Amino acid sequence: MREWLLRTMVAGVMAAAMAASAHAITGEKAEFKKVADDVYAFIGKLNDANALVVVTSQGVVVVDTGNNPPETRLLQQFIRSVTAQPVRYVIITQNHGDHVGGTPLFVPPALVVVHERVAKDWATWKPHQIKSWRTRFRERVDALKNVHPLDQVVSFGDRMTLRLGGKTIELIYVDDLHNPGDIAVWLPESGVMHAGFVGYIDRHPDIRPDYSHGTTWGMLRQLDVFSALKPRVMIPAHGPLGDVKDLHALTDYLLLARKKVLAMLQQGLPLAEIVKQFHMNEYKGWDRESHFAWIAETLYRELQGMGPQLATLVEERLAGTITQVAQEGRRLTVRTDSGRELRLRITSDTDIAGAADRSVLKAGMKVSALYVVPQGANAALGFDVYELTVTP
Repeated sequence: MREWLLRTMVAGVMAAAMAASAHAITGEKAEFKKVADDVYAFIGKLNDANALVVVTSQGVVVVDTGNNPPETRLLQQFIRSVTAQPVRYVIITQNHGDHVGGTPLFVPPALVVVHERVAKDWATWKPHQIKSWRTRFRERVDALKNVHPLDQVVSFGDRMTLRLGGKTIELIYVDDLHNPGDIAVWLPESGVMHAGFVGYIDRHPDIRPDYSHGTTWGMLRQLDVFSALKPRVMIPAHGPLGDVKDLHALTDYLLLARKKVLAMLQQGLPLAEIVKQFHMNEYKGWDRESHFAWIAETLYRELQGMGPQLATLVEERLAGTITQVAQEGRRLTVRTDSGRELRLRITSDTDIAGAADRSVLKAGMKVSALYVVPQGANAALGFDVYELTVTP
């Protein structure tokens, strides 16, 4: 792996500059595209989360589940438009809310297949997370009231092959210390891959200094393995459909990012200055420039051999009024009754009362919230909310 990185460093940086002119973002409405016989891609709107659907004579396999409940319901409608077969398995490529959040719509009776590290994390879920899982889809509340998220889980370690109705579906995990359970799903007969977390296209990756989303080194190891399979169609975690060239493009991106931060470290710049100066302007038009601060801080730690950032979470409460809503309710700005302005992050784990789901939140709504403040850490996207109540 190290020799491979050295060989590709120069070529990667050159390719990154060439990639800068490219810009792709998905449409304002989700799409359902046939990419092979009985194989479909769900393309999330505006670079939202994607999914893969495999239809067989013995049932349907769904890979990832969409972001907000409206998208998961749309995914379900798309599936029903091409088959009457039930969903038998839901495979999760990454343990993030925009990929796992829709599982309660299918489970049970479907089984959820995850890496063992994801199953271990789910076993630690707090009461608000379990309650949120059970109540996320109002039409499923009664069916899920006595179901624990782990009840339908099947987990695996290194690799797993699922054979169903004549289809072969391979689940590939590339081990490293900080991989939180991210996998790729490979269909060898059709050359289709859902590349999971390392399948970004025209979107700055979401890596974090606590290594909860892995590291760039781990991502490069995954990209090396997945690229060797030469997928004909690559379904990214976010963005339009691609192929093996797009896996190479993200490799180039990560190499360039590492080179930039390493150069600043060699100049003796402190973390605050590195975060301030870091950019990936060679990739103009790419989505989520808000990730720059976390990318820089992650690389600062990673390139110096530091472990993950450990932050104590302090619970706080607020009451106030929503003043701004972004990303369909995932990001809120709230002016508290005491006059403070806070940025909040509404996740798939947030227990929401008084509203159907986060996608219906609007400016002007009165809310109360239980949220957490990481001590000594940068909450770049806002403070995570455990409980949110919309008040009349």
